[in-house]
Amino acid sequence: MNILEIKKTLYTLIQYEDSAITHTIPQVLELSYCKTSKIFQITTLTDQKTLNYNDYDIDNASEALYKIVN
Repeated sequence: MNILEIKKTLYTLIQYEDSAITHTIPQVLELSYCKTSKIFQITTLTDQKTLNYNDYDIDNASEALYKIVN
């Protein structure tokens, strides 16, 4: 997955903020968006660490996801 595809996914999560969508890459990570706090939540499944990024910080969120996936 390249950085542009990741950013597109993040923008899609914002657009569907009335739905509970979680993207999962088995044994790697879970990505979700919280509409009330407007935060992307990335949980790495190997160590259960959670990273939070505001929805206006898509660049940093996408870079973090890219590093985890690649």
